Amino acid sequence: MISIAAISLDIERLDPISAVVPRLASVITNEAAGLEDIVRVIEYDPALTANAIHLANSAYFSLATPVTTVREAVQQIGAGRILQDAVGREVGPRFLRALPTYELEELEFWRHSVAAATAASLLPRYANVSIPQVVFTAALLHDLGKLIIARNIDEEGRQEIKRVVAEQHLTYVQAERYVLGFDHAQIGGLVARRWRFPEELTNCITWHHQPRRKGAAMPALDAVHVANAVAKTIGVGLGVEGMNMSINTEAVIALGLTNESLEALCAQTLLELPQTLELFEDVHSGIQHSNH
Repeated sequence: MISIAAISLDIERLDPISAVVPRLASVITNEAAGLEDIVRVIEYDPALTANAIHLANSAYFSLATPVTTVREAVQQIGAGRILQDAVGREVGPRFLRALPTYELEELEFWRHSVAAATAASLLPRYANVSIPQVVFTAALLHDLGKLIIARNIDEEGRQEIKRVVAEQHLTYVQAERYVLGFDHAQIGGLVARRWRFPEELTNCITWHHQPRRKGAAMPALDAVHVANAVAKTIGVGLGVEGMNMSINTEAVIALGLTNESLEALCAQTLLELPQTLELFEDVHSGIQHSNH
């Protein structure tokens, strides 16, 4: 079995991410921040600047006029998409690996994460509440904790979780908490804090399986919860969990989604997923080159 002490030590040893990424996330979640603040953070980093302009000019967005400045990129595609792209490039190589603990083959974990992020980016079309831009990134990172648990759990722990699921009819994440004392969502939240992401983003990762644990309405958290459910529903990255999860109907209703709009969101996510994956093609090619 594994202890929270061992998990904490592993998190401390994680390779850091670029400091500009959590800085950008913090500005985006700051209601007092404006366009100039966002542009200033991006322009501070040459790589982030280049990637933001490249993203805005990609075939995915098909803008009528070429984008040549950071300001134009933020105005045309939004800071949330730029943050999502930056985080994807930072964590993508870590997400490409297989996770036998969760019965996810190589690339499956990554595809599930991108599917959830795609659903999150489409939510504004179907929800009747404002979807915070940080949701796109939180959805991409929602299962971050699986990387840590997979690196530390032994076969005995894996089998015990599966036994509890079967015998006590719990969801997989409930069985994780029962056997380990914590679940992958909570561990993902610890990683997000370690990387200095803002509280709103961290909470979305930590509680994405329990969006109404305190009864309070949190549109960002509801959105990440639904985005994960959509990725599962369209069959991307099911792994050992399968569809063994509970979808919180309060979260669905709070976002203003109906059965029909939820079905439309699933269909559109499935349709746009290949394009979203293409946005991160160089993440895959970077891995391939590093393996040769």
